[in-house]
Amino acid sequence: MNIKNLFSTSVVLLAILSVSLLGCERIDQMIPPDTTSPTDTQLKIGVIQPSHSYTTFSQGAETARVQINENGGVLGMEVEFIIRNNQPVAGESPTSEASINAAKELIEMENVFALLGPVRSTMALEVGPIAQQAQRLMLPGSSGSNVPESGDYIFLITVPNPFQGKVMASFAMNPDELNAKTAATIYEEGDNYSIDLVQAFEAAFKELGGQIVHSGSYAAGETTFTTLLTDIQSTTPDVIFCPGHQPEVPLLIGKAHQADIEATFLGGSAWDDRERFLSILDSSPALDGSYYPTNFSVATQDAEVQAFVNGYTTLFGSAPDGIAASGYDAMRLLARAIEAAGMLEPVAVRDAFAAVKDYKGATSISHYDENRHPVKSLAIQVIRGGNVEHYKVVAP
Repeated sequence: MNIKNLFSTSVVLLAILSVSLLGCERIDQMIPPDTTSPTDTQLKIGVIQPSHSYTTFSQGAETARVQINENGGVLGMEVEFIIRNNQPVAGESPTSEASINAAKELIEMENVFALLGPVRSTMALEVGPIAQQAQRLMLPGSSGSNVPESGDYIFLITVPNPFQGKVMASFAMNPDELNAKTAATIYEEGDNYSIDLVQAFEAAFKELGGQIVHSGSYAAGETTFTTLLTDIQSTTPDVIFCPGHQPEVPLLIGKAHQADIEATFLGGSAWDDRERFLSILDSSPALDGSYYPTNFSVATQDAEVQAFVNGYTTLFGSAPDGIAASGYDAMRLLARAIEAAGMLEPVAVRDAFAAVKDYKGATSISHYDENRHPVKSLAIQVIRGGNVEHYKVVAP
């Protein structure tokens, strides 16, 4: 072969090699990131947790983590939590900015396999697209029905708002319960959770023949509620549905009690941050006789529930609430899906999670519907004497 032919052959070979390398690079860009290597001994899970509210979420998840690790971990790997705070200021609500930054840091810098949280729907809606794009399962503590719309890697753990609203409307109008004919509703401005839940309650209440006589709102951080309560008082509703967060909701109920508003207050699952919720007011009678739903009841005697209750109480010295149950089930369901997939491949684990059936943990999940909402029962709680008591269970 002469020099000219040798040179031509080399150019062709280099061109083929360049195209091959370019193709490999493009293929690499299409393959989901591998969050572990064969030598990994730890499974890193990110937790987005407000530092001064709903803290039992991460405590419930920690209870599950301890139990899982005591039983050999997940696929032989020890579960490690990496926790990030999304509530920069103690006296204020968690923020979307802090939630987004926490998610990006956990995914891009810590390379976690999945996210537990955020707890509140407004923040979960911001984090969902980030988790979806990175192909990370996200299991929030929120119940916003539109949270999973970000994509097929996002699954609710707690009872979704449409079912909560339907149950509480039916409970209010039941002649054997509150026998309500009229209702007022209150939501927090800009809060996806309370807006979503109020809409669900109003739709169900009107469908059952009830009348919504007033719908109002308050701003986060408000403490007086004078105009809102004056407007509601003039409509004399039988019940007031106010599913927002603490500290605003307990303060609002206290002001209503001072104004001699006699309507029965009804809430949502956010009330089950019960230790903080009950501690806002100096006097408990204002809250007595109020009802709210949760996906968990400490009174349930199932072995799986008691394993959660005992494990949580041992670690934290108090009984768990519904927020803790969501954190516990999120971690246990994630572990179950990974074990079912038999590998840490995002698509396989996602598909295994979607196929969950007849799960029993802190709560029971029959299956997931097409919206990635869990199909599960709901427990109604009542506040009496400054304490939360189990009232009844409503099946899906």
